[in-house]
Amino acid sequence: MNVDLHTIRAVALDLDGVVWRGEERLPGVPQFFTFLNQRGIPYVFLTNNSTRTPAEYVPKIGRYAIPVHDHQVINSGIVTAEAMVKNYPSGTPIYVVGSESLAAMLRARGYLIDPDNAQVVVVGLDTQMTYEKLTIAGRRILAGAAFIGTNADATFPVPGGLTPGAGSLIAAVQTMTGHKPLIMGKPQPTMFEIALERLGALPERTLMIGDRLDTDILGAAGVSMKTALVLTGISHREDIPRAQAHPDLVTENLETLMTQWAL
Repeated sequence: MNVDLHTIRAVALDLDGVVWRGEERLPGVPQFFTFLNQRGIPYVFLTNNSTRTPAEYVPKIGRYAIPVHDHQVINSGIVTAEAMVKNYPSGTPIYVVGSESLAAMLRARGYLIDPDNAQVVVVGLDTQMTYEKLTIAGRRILAGAAFIGTNADATFPVPGGLTPGAGSLIAAVQTMTGHKPLIMGKPQPTMFEIALERLGALPERTLMIGDRLDTDILGAAGVSMKTALVLTGISHREDIPRAQAHPDLVTENLETLMTQWAL
């Protein structure tokens, strides 16, 4: 263990593979959050999943008896929307491959969904992906539209195994067009920087808990946060030697992390 948990003053957590897997509640939920609240340790959730708005995540998180408000949920859709506001004026026509919630987050910033004239193509996780959507996205990019990906996660964990993630869909568009996307979610630093701002915490006193070495651990380490890998999702212990960034702590799940922290 390369972190003294008693120095931690704030926590950021992934959701899929950490709190739940599909609809399955993972060990230590909700007790871990009771533990944090009893010690006055604030927390936020960081997820690359753009299929819900933060407000839509609140009732799902609440079903696991975890106290949460929408400002505690930061996902790649919000990061994408905030980045676009800085670079493209309201009214810019766009095309979205992704959930209706992702499209709603972008429409709320004044962007117009216009497949024929899109100047920006945003690709996220889309469980209703079709050949037609892939064709429209590719043709607009080939015509000069900017190419933005919400995140590059190749897979998405569910109880029966893995399913294609946003990165798999982005790869299809990239293969068609030969254009590389601008990626917004983890491991890029923006999401972690937003988390630290909302937590009001120093990075070296903040623990990022995730299940993916290539996104959660790599990204958090890049902004000097402490990191804990839980083995309830994508990455396994044997993956660590090959990883670009090694976690400060490896634990089976939130339940075992809580036990270690309480010592």
